[in-house]
Amino acid sequence: MQRLFAASARDAVRSRSLTGKPARMLRTAWTDAWERLDCPGALPMPLQFMATQEARARIMRSDRRDLFGMPVGQIVGSMDHIQSSKQVVLDMVQEYIDTIEGMARDLST
Repeated sequence: MQRLFAASARDAVRSRSLTGKPARMLRTAWTDAWERLDCPGALPMPLQFMATQEARARIMRSDRRDLFGMPVGQIVGSMDHIQSSKQVVLDMVQEYIDTIEGMARDLST
């Protein structure tokens, strides 16, 4: 969580290094290695996932989990605290209500 909260939108990169399909992930040594000029490139899905499964498993068992990124959107730069999914939905509903009420006010003037 601390890595996510510390990240900016620039730390999110588009990479095929995890599954072979493009996905936005936190930049790590793993994603950088797959983007190097001397890298043969990612395999198509599902071969990339299969070919890197053992390496990913070893990384997850090690103390070097920072080597492996996690899928994340560019919104990562706006993340600064943990929030329940219930609160996220309630906030979206309130934003919808506020928007509709504002539109109704604008239409009545």
